[in-house]
This record gives sequence, C-alpha cells and structure tokens, in this order.
Amino acid sequence: MLARWALALGILLAPTIAAAQGHGHSHRGGQEVRIGTYEVELTVAGSEMTLHVNDTTDQKVNAEGFSATAVVLAKGNQQKTVELAHAGDNKLVGKIDFATDARFRATVTLRNPKGEVGKGRYNLDVMR
Repeated sequence: MLARWALALGILLAPTIAAAQGHGHSHRGGQEVRIGTYEVELTVAGSEMTLHVNDTTDQKVNAEGFSATAVVLAKGNQQKTVELAHAGDNKLVGKIDFATDARFRATVTLRNPKGEVGKGRYNLDVMR
C-alpha cells in the first residue's frame, strides 16, 4: 500500500520537479527553460536555432539588445559555439553549420543590455 502511495505521489510531483529543474513546457515544439527572470524556448529547424524570450507570464519580451552564446554538443562529442543575435520581436537566431545527433544538447548563456542574465541547459529531440 505504501508503495502505491509513493508511486502516485511521484507521478503527481514529476511535472513540478521537472519545472523546478528548468525543464518546462513547449509552445513551438522546442524546450522552454527559465534563465534568470525569463522563460526561454529553444527550437531547432534545419540549420537554424532560435531562442524565443518571454517573461514569467508568458508574454513576449522585446529582445532588442539581447544576445546569447550556445555551446552545442556536435557529433563525435565535439563542442561547437553558436552566437545568437536579435532577429526581431522576441527572437534570437543562430546558424548551425555542423552535424549533431538526433538529441540536440546545448548550454545557452543569455545576455540582456545590462549584461549576463544566466545560463540554461537544453536537451531536445530534433528532426534535421
């Protein structure tokens, strides 16, 4: 009986634990992670990676003056750096000119006009 309660509690708390670890939900098929006071979703399509910057109420943040650096795990366990720049609205975009595995893993450092906001880790499936 105790094992059933523990299992039920684990199932109920799993989304809370995942969100606390920075693995939130997705709006565009990517992965959303909290970086500083922002909710930042990473999407990967073809040779482009995009960060969508929102506030904690899920409203778009004007990302003018923002930038980011992503350290991406490429095929063969090589680390590659991608610079992301403002691309209008709440988006930062960077080009991926190297092969990755089906799992796209990156550590992103987000900067706003005042300086570094923080880092977020992403680990998502991509179809490339």
